[in-house]
Amino acid sequence: MAQNQFKLLGTRRFLPLFITQVLAVFSRNMYKNGLIVLLAFRMAEEESNTLINIATGLIILPYFLFSSLAGQISDKFDKRKLIRIYKLAEIGIGIVGIIAMFTQHYALSLVVFFCYGTSSTLFSAAKFSLIPQQLNRSELLAGNALIQMGAFIGTLTGTIVGTILVGFTHPGQHGLTFIAVILIFTAVIGFLASCAIPKAPPSSPKLRINWNPVAHAMRVMYLAWQTPPVFYSIFAISWFWLTTTAFLAQIPNFTRDTLGGNEDIITLLLCCLTVGTALGSLLCNWLSRGRIESGLVPLGAIGITCAGLALGFQSSSFQTLSNANLTQFFNHQGSYLILLYMTLFGIFGGIFTVPLYAMIQDRSSAEIRAQIIAISNMLNALFMVTAALVSITFLDILKISIPKYFVIIALLNLIVVTLIFAKLPEFIMRGLLLLPARILYRASQKGLDQIPREGPALIISNHISFLDPVILADTVERYVRFIAHPKIYKSRLLRCILHMSDAIPIGLDLDDPNSRERTYKAIEESLDNGELLCIFPEGKISEDGELQPFLKDIEEILRRKSVPVIPIALHSADAQDENSAQQSKKKSKRRLFPEVLVIAGQPVESINTDSESLQKKIRDLKKKE
Repeated sequence: MAQNQFKLLGTRRFLPLFITQVLAVFSRNMYKNGLIVLLAFRMAEEESNTLINIATGLIILPYFLFSSLAGQISDKFDKRKLIRIYKLAEIGIGIVGIIAMFTQHYALSLVVFFCYGTSSTLFSAAKFSLIPQQLNRSELLAGNALIQMGAFIGTLTGTIVGTILVGFTHPGQHGLTFIAVILIFTAVIGFLASCAIPKAPPSSPKLRINWNPVAHAMRVMYLAWQTPPVFYSIFAISWFWLTTTAFLAQIPNFTRDTLGGNEDIITLLLCCLTVGTALGSLLCNWLSRGRIESGLVPLGAIGITCAGLALGFQSSSFQTLSNANLTQFFNHQGSYLILLYMTLFGIFGGIFTVPLYAMIQDRSSAEIRAQIIAISNMLNALFMVTAALVSITFLDILKISIPKYFVIIALLNLIVVTLIFAKLPEFIMRGLLLLPARILYRASQKGLDQIPREGPALIISNHISFLDPVILADTVERYVRFIAHPKIYKSRLLRCILHMSDAIPIGLDLDDPNSRERTYKAIEESLDNGELLCIFPEGKISEDGELQPFLKDIEEILRRKSVPVIPIALHSADAQDENSAQQSKKKSKRRLFPEVLVIAGQPVESINTDSESLQKKIRDLKKKE
């Protein structure tokens, strides 16, 4: 069962980092949006548009310039000390920003924008690589969910507060003073919170800094490519930011031209999107039972596409209002659906991204984790810029309406994520298992942390039902490739799952004498590639729950390759009931949602064991319950 993720907020391992993150995002967005509103309303339209575009670019530019350096520094030095330095620097940036706003020195304000972007670039690499260093693996998904929630809440509140306070900057009003006080106060509190972060020793203290960002980025991407889940998770996250930016950037024009609403409607839509993303992030821990569950990624991807399509089609039939306020908008037919689809877009966005961040942190080597995260940030920025170019192409050159543009982006999202999932079937397989696994049975587990987190290994399990591959694929966090007996492989019930998991059939063609030899070679090749395999050595389902004789193939498999072998025993509450003294009565009361217990034993080397020894180990595990 998933633990209450909010308990992390009561620990020193997480709370100071969370406070530091939220306040940094809040103050940066308050200043940014406050200044943008000032530029928009205090300058000529052409001048303000130019400065706003330059300001937006200066916030993103540091991600291209300094992400490579940020990752290397975070791996080389103590992350706690680095975060303190970054937060102390933000106090100085805030002071300069206040001076720029009071003196209306817009060139200096642009420098402040660049400095805030640089601080964010450096802090992001340290922050995301610090999370797996401070939290247990079982807390990783919950920690990322809370950080994601905090980031979006900080963005929303900072945007709203900055916009509101700038409205009180006319002669005799004190809006700028309030902004100054809040900016310095949050920066100081953020620095004090960073001082409470526990020590975070460097993961690669002997690292030599590579000052060539392009060469270093290529090297890190090559290292990430050697771990496909990390590599494709990076691209999936970057694509999400392209999609989100494509929608988010159009909200002002969408509100004005399609909905016919005023500035209050813009704020309302931004609230729906932000709150939705925060809710989706928090839902991840519940949906995944607190584990790093890649199966949530397809669910999020499909939800983003469906919400985007629904928003596009609904808004295309929306009767445009005329500078409507909130009351007029709410009284108009279809308004609530617009808000619902915008919220759902955010919810599924949170479900999509949180597991991806957790997978990158969990499966990256600790020595280069911060560097991989930093390069991911660089790609995110590149894709966000690409989103602007895509918007210009469709909206300005091709003259496509914004609702149609939403539909196009939603369909593009489906195509791109499908290509990513095709390269990494783990996403689809675990996604297909997610709902059946939550509906068909109730599973609990013991000792599965003994399964190696990486590298070749072989699971040996007893076989009590056709659901066993589903149960193991769901409860074991690593991607499992099954070795299936022909009767199981040809089962209509399991054929889809086994094909999706690229199962290896044992001697599928019984008339071909070389069929089994091809199977053994396929198993060797899979283990050479560092995969986790699973075999049910009984070859058939045990009707009474007792272990059946193992097939002769298991001896040959054990002999050919030296890898860790993990015995696993599956227990069914129904099977235990049926073996009781009141067997006939219990059969009529078979549970609709059976309880299954998965117990893993100590790993043994394959060359140091045999089928009889493994059978005894599994039998002993079954006796424990």
